Amino acid sequence: MTCTSKRHNSIVIFILEGEMDLYSASILKTEFDKQRTAGFRRFLIDCGELSYIDSSGVGVLISVFTTAHRMKAPLFLCGIHGTVRSVIEYTKLTGFLPMVEAREEALSLLAASGTDSEKQEGYDEKWILQDDNHPLLKREGMLHKDFHLDLKKVRHLSQLIVQKAPTEIRDFNLLEQQISELVKNGVRHGNKNDPNKKIGVWFRFSTHSAHLIVEDEGEGFRNIGEWNSFYAKKREAFEKHDFEEMMNYVSFRTSTSRDDDGGNALFAAVEFWNRGVVFTEAGNCVAVARSYD
Repeated sequence: MTCTSKRHNSIVIFILEGEMDLYSASILKTEFDKQRTAGFRRFLIDCGELSYIDSSGVGVLISVFTTAHRMKAPLFLCGIHGTVRSVIEYTKLTGFLPMVEAREEALSLLAASGTDSEKQEGYDEKWILQDDNHPLLKREGMLHKDFHLDLKKVRHLSQLIVQKAPTEIRDFNLLEQQISELVKNGVRHGNKNDPNKKIGVWFRFSTHSAHLIVEDEGEGFRNIGEWNSFYAKKREAFEKHDFEEMMNYVSFRTSTSRDDDGGNALFAAVEFWNRGVVFTEAGNCVAVARSYD
């Protein structure tokens, strides 16, 4: 069996082809875990080209669905037919697994699940997303400037950008600080403080919202899945008031981290930017937005 992942807006579609048996079924579970760790919360499993399934395959479908259900993440299966449908019926799962006939119907149900509007108007999940097609990465109608910066100039640039924001915005100084952190990450971690490399900034402000995109010329953030998993554990410990456990998640570090790196800028970013923090697939461009309503 092969499992190909595609994205439709913020919906992840898993396209299964071939025979889902003991030796191949885990491919779906691995890909599902990868996408949910990356922050996605709506899923569709397209079984239209799936010709065979055994008990191991059924077990993986159950595991994936129950994991999504515990996450309160909507998931549907579509295109189930022939032998695959018969096995699921004989296993008495037709009332358990959420199945629809056509992909279009499933996409319509997922689109109505509320996640798109949550991403537009405010969202509750504290994750970094990675999706080239996410609405926050659309740059139409935004002001745009390119800069060649080193770290010494980041704060001044951020102050210039935030001057474009309406004075009615609350937490004006905090907005400037958060913009500064994003630009600093691009200069420091992306461009390695090389002023010959460019930082692109797109921004749009209103009395109700702030929307910013920062793009550098670096190799990109490669540890988004690991960061999401780390932060989920940190938040879980915090919500349980388990401060001993929280000590294990004070800072997020990779092999390239400096002594003063700890992931704190991103920790604050996913809390402050309440309409989302979204990276491109390349990882060198991030879009954020905050609603003030």
